Amino acid sequence: MLEDKDIVQVLKNTLPDTLFNIKVSECKITLNFNGQSKQFWLDDWKKKKDIIIAIIASNLGNNKTIFARKCEVRKVEKADAEKFLNQNHLFGYLNAYYKYALFYKNEMVAIATFSKGRKMNRLNAEKRSFELISFCCKKHFSITGGLSKLLKAFINQLQPGDIMTYVDKDWSHGKAYLKLGFKLHSETPSQAFVYNTKLVTKYKIAHETYFENIKEVNIILVKNSGNLKLVYTPILS
Repeated sequence: MLEDKDIVQVLKNTLPDTLFNIKVSECKITLNFNGQSKQFWLDDWKKKKDIIIAIIASNLGNNKTIFARKCEVRKVEKADAEKFLNQNHLFGYLNAYYKYALFYKNEMVAIATFSKGRKMNRLNAEKRSFELISFCCKKHFSITGGLSKLLKAFINQLQPGDIMTYVDKDWSHGKAYLKLGFKLHSETPSQAFVYNTKLVTKYKIAHETYFENIKEVNIILVKNSGNLKLVYTPILS
């Protein structure tokens, strides 16, 4: 079982100059700081504390900055993408077909991964829609213009009709994507999970009625905040 005081102490030790207002529930931590509010699951804290701390530090502007113009775009193999995302992204590696990374002084500092193209009714018959599956930078680094540079490289090669992505509302309102020209397409509903408060674990369920058959004391039904679905339509030359 995770203790509230342990979470507070870790945050104070790693981010000593920040004033926090922390509320800990059975399964989630709500963190308010500098006018911002972030929520994260206790099981994510248990498994990927270092990544959560890096996300908070990034929101505080405590990262080291690298300019994308000083970086080189390269395609990378699955093994390299998997290692980088598992070390730096809260959701780890998700299966993807195209993988583009930024390298600074021969070191990978950011990555964007994409799906194969799909036919969509909103596009002309010859055009395809691609999903931006994951984007992240190396922990404690911000790459100014990084996502824009990776998108341009992908667009130049694949000539997509559009690119869509999902933004987790527990963590973000998608401002960085909207600034790049993504538009809000729709919002997905909250996803239900069964959460074990004793083991500090959760797993997704297809429908809430599944929970009705669970009678264990330490099991509760929880929901995330859902996702924003955003779509970017490039102007192709």
